[in-house]
Amino acid sequence: MKTERNLTSIAAAMFALNFSILAFYSLICVTTTFRICDTLGAHDFLTSVRQIPRYPWQMPVQTLSLFALLCTVSFFKIFRPIEHFPLRVVICVTEIALCAGIIVSLNFYYSGVALLVLADLVHYLRSNRMRLCFIVILSLMFAFGRYEIVEQFTRCIAFSAYLSYYNPIAQSCFTSLESLMVCLNILLFVLYMILLFTGQKEENARIRKLNEQLNQANDQLRDYAVNMERMTQMRERNRLAREIHDTLGHTLTGIIMGADAGLALFDVAPEESKKRIQVVAQSARDGLTDVRRSIKALRPDALEHSSLAQALEGLVENFRLTTSAQIAYYQEAGELNLDVDEEDALYRVVQEGLTNAVRHGRADRISIRVTRTGDLVTVSIRDNGIGCGTLVEGFGLRHMRERLDMLGGTLSYGNLEQGAQDGYTGFFITVGLPIRNRKGE
Repeated sequence: MKTERNLTSIAAAMFALNFSILAFYSLICVTTTFRICDTLGAHDFLTSVRQIPRYPWQMPVQTLSLFALLCTVSFFKIFRPIEHFPLRVVICVTEIALCAGIIVSLNFYYSGVALLVLADLVHYLRSNRMRLCFIVILSLMFAFGRYEIVEQFTRCIAFSAYLSYYNPIAQSCFTSLESLMVCLNILLFVLYMILLFTGQKEENARIRKLNEQLNQANDQLRDYAVNMERMTQMRERNRLAREIHDTLGHTLTGIIMGADAGLALFDVAPEESKKRIQVVAQSARDGLTDVRRSIKALRPDALEHSSLAQALEGLVENFRLTTSAQIAYYQEAGELNLDVDEEDALYRVVQEGLTNAVRHGRADRISIRVTRTGDLVTVSIRDNGIGCGTLVEGFGLRHMRERLDMLGGTLSYGNLEQGAQDGYTGFFITVGLPIRNRKGE
């Protein structure tokens, strides 16, 4: 913010100084012309310059009018920022055209206004290519827009011809003032550019530091999320383990005690023994119901309320909306009428594959294909992420393999080869699951 204020102050000083310089040249030429006419020295002056000057009023009116337009365009950019790139280029070209018009209307006496426009455009533009283009154009205008260079190609009267009308002391004062103002303009331009690029360098360093802090915060948040997920899983497993333990412990204790009592009464009181056996059987049924209810809590909620095909479609759509990843999902296996444990395994495979692709592979395009050949269902997941440098089976893949091993399934994974035509060159997971005979088939 402080740098911007300093740049604004220097730019304002450059505008004021350039206005003073343009007014200086215009007033010298106009005043000298009228004084020559008043002293009847026009014949001698025209003989020495061998040119006919323009009407005296033309130079100040044209020059200062063009400079006023230049100031208006420059201030317009500040108070009405324009994001449309072609329009920004048009405004920059307009400033360059006004700059050229000022140099020409001033008979090429002063080209330092090109430095003013250059400083303004370099600060305004963000494209390095456009900056370089305008820097070259305005540098050429500053270097070659001098009367001494274009003297052979123009019919303008040299500024020194007007100064020669005055005595040596006045000439020396005017020349010194001219040099002072021109040098001061160059000095302000150099100071402006140094401050501008220094400020941009500091801003870039600040942005890099903020990015590093943001990346560190993201890493910490990612680690925190992983730890929280593991702690949640551990707490849930412990809770379910305690519930199953308490349920089984209570039920089995009752069954053992009831069975022992039934055996003890079997010979002496058969009817009483029969009643005890019936109570044991009912207790076993109730315990089995409790265990099933506890195990059922491990099942994804999506599979509780819909079929596997619908649950997978919902999983893919929800993941696409939350991550903005492009997911191509192909379900080519027909009707997926599987057992509960098989549905759970396939659902968790797709869920874990999507999570790994985005979290570890940083992928934004993922392909999921579910096919079936006979009694073998195959799930293929591919992504365009960064792949894996060292293939280490982490918690997710290990848990996936354990699920599949219990069902007789297979798991393969690895990095995809570069140059694939489908654009997926990151990581792949392929799962094969042999399915059992289902009801109704």
